[in-house]
Amino acid sequence: MKVLQERYQVIRELGRGGDGAVYLCSDRRLVGSMWAIKELVAGGPERAAFEREASLLSQLEHPRIPVVVDFFIQDDNGYLVREYLDGPSMYDLVERKGPVSQAQALQWGIQLAEVLVYLHRRNPPLYHRDLKPQNVMVMPDGIRLIDFGLAREDRGQVHDEQAGSLSFAAPEQMGPGHRLGPAADIYSLGAILYYLLLGVPPGPIGGEHRILPQRPGLSSGTEQLVLQCLSGDPQRRPGDAEEVLHALQFQAAALPAPPPLAVPAPTPKTERVLEKPRATTRWGVAAALVPLAGLLAAAAGLVLSRPGPGTPTPAPFRAADEGVSWPKVQSYIEEKRWDQAEGALRVTLSADPGSGWARLTLAQLPLLREQTPQVPLLLPLGGQESEHVNWIVQGVALGQLEEKRFTFKLVDTHAVPPLEAWQKIGPASMVLGPFGSQDALMLAPLTGNVPLLPLGSTDPRVSQAAPNVFPLGFPHWDRMGALIGHAVKTHGPTGMVLFSTDVKAMSTSAQMAEESIRKATGREVVKLGFHPEDKPEEVAARVAALKPDWIYLSDNLHERAAVWIANLRKGGVKTPVLCVFHPASEDFLRELKEVPGAVWLVEPLWQSRNQLFVSNWQKTYQLPAPDWNSALGYDAARLASQHWRAEGPDEVLKDLKISPPYTGLLGQYDPAHKGFKPFPFHYRLVEVENGQRKLGAEL
Repeated sequence: MKVLQERYQVIRELGRGGDGAVYLCSDRRLVGSMWAIKELVAGGPERAAFEREASLLSQLEHPRIPVVVDFFIQDDNGYLVREYLDGPSMYDLVERKGPVSQAQALQWGIQLAEVLVYLHRRNPPLYHRDLKPQNVMVMPDGIRLIDFGLAREDRGQVHDEQAGSLSFAAPEQMGPGHRLGPAADIYSLGAILYYLLLGVPPGPIGGEHRILPQRPGLSSGTEQLVLQCLSGDPQRRPGDAEEVLHALQFQAAALPAPPPLAVPAPTPKTERVLEKPRATTRWGVAAALVPLAGLLAAAAGLVLSRPGPGTPTPAPFRAADEGVSWPKVQSYIEEKRWDQAEGALRVTLSADPGSGWARLTLAQLPLLREQTPQVPLLLPLGGQESEHVNWIVQGVALGQLEEKRFTFKLVDTHAVPPLEAWQKIGPASMVLGPFGSQDALMLAPLTGNVPLLPLGSTDPRVSQAAPNVFPLGFPHWDRMGALIGHAVKTHGPTGMVLFSTDVKAMSTSAQMAEESIRKATGREVVKLGFHPEDKPEEVAARVAALKPDWIYLSDNLHERAAVWIANLRKGGVKTPVLCVFHPASEDFLRELKEVPGAVWLVEPLWQSRNQLFVSNWQKTYQLPAPDWNSALGYDAARLASQHWRAEGPDEVLKDLKISPPYTGLLGQYDPAHKGFKPFPFHYRLVEVENGQRKLGAEL
C-alpha cells in the first residue's frame, strides 16, 4: 500500500471526488494512531479553494471543530492530515431512525450555536455558509462541525457566488450579490433544528415552516425560536448566534437531559500528535502542527475526535444569564429595527426571566414604534449597583404595564456619566432617576424646571437640593434602629461606626447610625472613617484596639463592603458586623464565601401586606420573591404616571406641588412636602457567615 511522507500508511480509500481522494491511514511513528488524509491532485481546478481552506483552518481552535494536524506536498499533490474516527453524520442518524427528541435536538443545537458564536466573534468574523446535517458528525460526547470549503471571512465585500445547499441555505445565499453576516448561518441552524424535530428539511422540499401541528408536545418556545431563525427576511431573525445560544439553553433547561445515544465508540483511538511532522510547502500555506480543523464534503463518512487534554480551549462564552446586551437592543430601537429588537428581548428573557430592563422594554415596544412621548429613566445598568438597579427596573416594568401615554426611555448612567447623560436627554416633562443620593445631589443644580424624581435616594439633603427635586427612596433609619437595638440587647452596648469617607451619603448614614446607637445606649459613639486608599491592615488594627461589641458598617456598595469585612477578619476582628442593605445580594454573599464571622443584615417584612404585587412579580419574573427595591420601582412608576402631563414640565411641577399623598407598597409618599412615611413593618434578622444566609428572629 502507498506510504505518504514516509510516515502515513494508506489502509483504504474512504471517498473520492474529481480532484482527489480521502484515505484512512495509520501512523508509523505514533503506533495506534489513525488519520484521514485528504488528497488534492496538483493542477486541479479546486487548488485555490484547497489553499484557502488550509490557511483558514490553521487559525481555528474549538473543541467541536475537528483538528487538522499536518499539511504537506508530495509528488506535486497536496495533503491535509486530519484526526479520524468512525461514526455517523446527523443526516445518517435521522434518515435511519427518524426525528429525535426535543431534548436531543436542543442539546445538539446548543453545541452548534457554541461553534457559531466562536466563528462569528473572530476578527474578522468567519461564516460557515454550508451548515447542513451532512456536515455535522455525531460522536458519543457531542457533535463536530466539518466542511469549511465554503467558509468566508467577512471583510466587507459583496459575494457574488451562490453558497449552501437547497433547503438548508438561507434564501439570500442562493442568489448573487449578497453580503456576509451571521443571519445566513442562523437560518441554517434553524433549518437543522427543523430537520431534527420533523425528519424532513424546511423550504422548497420540506414544506410549510410549522412544527407543532406535526410534532405534538413540542414547547411553543422551541417552535417560536426555530421559526424566527427560518424567517425569509434576515432582519427578522435573531441578531446573532449568542441570542440563539441563550434561547436554546433556556428551552433545554426545562427538559431532562436526553439519554445517551447508541453512537459507535471511537475506534481506534486517535491521540494528539506529540512530535512535529515534517512539512514542505510549495503554495505558501502554513503547515505542521498548527491547530487546523475540519473536513471537506468528500469525507462525509469521517468523524473526528474531541481534542485531547493538551488542546488550548477557546475563550469562554458569555453565560446564558447575561442575555443580549442593552446597547445592542438600544441600537435596534434607534435604527427602528423593531422585529430584531423584539427577538433580542425575547431571547434575553428566555435566558434571564429576571431581566428588568428587557421586561420593561418589551412591554413598551408597541408604544415605542408609535413614537409615544418618553420619560427618561436614568439608572446604571452595570457596575456595583446593577443588582439594586435590576430590582428597581423589575418594579418599574410592572408599574408601567397599564400606561399608554408615555414610555420610559432607559438611559444607562454606568456607560455614560450622569452629567453627560443629562445633557443628552433633550426636552422632557419629567425625569425618573438618577439612582442614589450622590448623583441626585450632583444633578439637582442643573435640572432647571424639569421635575426630577431620584430613585433609591435617602439622604435628607436631596429633598432640599432644588425645588424641582422629589426623592423616592425607602429610608433605612427604622431598620437601622431595629438592627442596632438587637445588637445592643444580645452583644453589649459598646458599638462603633465604620464608614466610607469618600462617599458623602455614607457620612450621613454614619451620623444617623451614631444617633441610633446613642439613643439605644445613652453613650457616646466612636466613628471611624476609612478611605479606599487606606491600608486594610491598619484600619483593622485601629478597630481591634477599640474592642467594640459590634460594628456598624456604613457602605452601600455590596462588594466593597464585603472586602472591608474580609479585611477586618484577616486583622483579627471577630465581632459581628451590621449592615442595612438587602440580604439577598448575591455579590455580597459571593465575596464572603470564605470569610468567617457573623455579618448581620436586616429584611423588612413588607411582602405580607402586598400579596397581589408579590404574586404578579413571581409570575412575571419566575423568581421566588421580590426585593423591596422592586416595590420602590413599582411605586415610582405609578407616581410618574399619576403626575405626568403632556403640556410640559411646568404643569408637572405644578401638579406635584399640590398633589395629595400617594399610598404605595412601602408607605405613603407626599410629593407636595417631599416626604415619605414608611409603613410600620416588622423586621427580620438575617445572619451571613461563610457566604451562607440564615434567617434569624423578628426584630
